[in-house]
Amino acid sequence: MAIRIMVMLVFVSFFLMQKILAQNSFHNYYRYLWGSNHFSVNPQGTEVQLLMDKSSGAGFRSKLEYRSGLFHVRMKIPERKTGGIVTCFYLTSAPDNQDPGNHYEIDFEFLGTNGTVQTNVYNNDGGHREQSFNLWFNPSKDFHTYEILWNSRQIVYVSVSVNLDVYKYMI
Repeated sequence: MAIRIMVMLVFVSFFLMQKILAQNSFHNYYRYLWGSNHFSVNPQGTEVQLLMDKSSGAGFRSKLEYRSGLFHVRMKIPERKTGGIVTCFYLTSAPDNQDPGNHYEIDFEFLGTNGTVQTNVYNNDGGHREQSFNLWFNPSKDFHTYEILWNSRQIVYVSVSVNLDVYKYMI
């Protein structure tokens, strides 16, 4: 099965990016989708803070193409109720500003602020493979690591709380 281009979009309150290649700069590897005035990039280009307010949030995507890998984010979700807002970390082949139609996508979404995580996989279709989980920790109280391990044989979702308890969900 041919996998189309997978790119990374991240909608989070804080993102510590993985160090890749010798030159680690947000602007070398990512581009803004919207809300560029809601971004703050540290001088080293390795950390990004995204602001969400009543006027906007922020989003960005990778300039690189991926066919598999380990993708991780370290984030803290908003404490306040954010009705209608889903904080998420996902990989997608969907083009910018177009109806995605049948596409490939791997989702890691926080539904509200109560620690419910929903995963979904689109395999050149409409998805409908949602699984919801209640985390054993409060994702709004501290920064936690979330990972998607994706290869030709499996997709593994991983949550790591600050005290290093690990939960893995494999598809």
